Amino acid sequence: MDLQKLERNTHAAIDYWINEYQRYSLEQILQKPSEHEWSMGQVGIHLWMSGKGFFFKKAEMCLNKEEVTTGKGKNFSGHLIFTFKMFPPVRYEMPKQVAVVPKQPESKEQLIAKLEEIKQIASTFIKRIPESDPSLKIKHPFLGYLNTAEWIQLCNIHFIHHQRQKQRIERQLGFS
Repeated sequence: MDLQKLERNTHAAIDYWINEYQRYSLEQILQKPSEHEWSMGQVGIHLWMSGKGFFFKKAEMCLNKEEVTTGKGKNFSGHLIFTFKMFPPVRYEMPKQVAVVPKQPESKEQLIAKLEEIKQIASTFIKRIPESDPSLKIKHPFLGYLNTAEWIQLCNIHFIHHQRQKQRIERQLGFS
């Protein structure tokens, strides 16, 4: 695995969001297309929360050999997503037991700082991939069993996946 390329791609996926948030006012970032949809700001908070609290938490567990298993791998959906490095272009709903509606960011600066934090965390974990055992995996609810490197790659794929959501929000609000 080319770790420098993974780091460049991950930073680019996060920088996309940082650059986009810099283009908009806080009022635009907080605007929701409807009562039941997220704002662009909530999408950013979701990316931060899922990166820090899910993807990198699972990568850390793999590195620490916590709750890991061996001899298992990705399921069919997992293989497709990792092969194409993208989720299918459909809307997903999180299972009710783990669904969290993200809060609105307090400011553009807070939102950008959270994304910068994820960049730093990503870099730290990418540097640790060589010390990981690729056979140690933790189950993803939909994709099968993933190792440290795959959890990090999935964070990158997730950031890119939400670009479609941002573009839909922009269209609905007349920003694009």
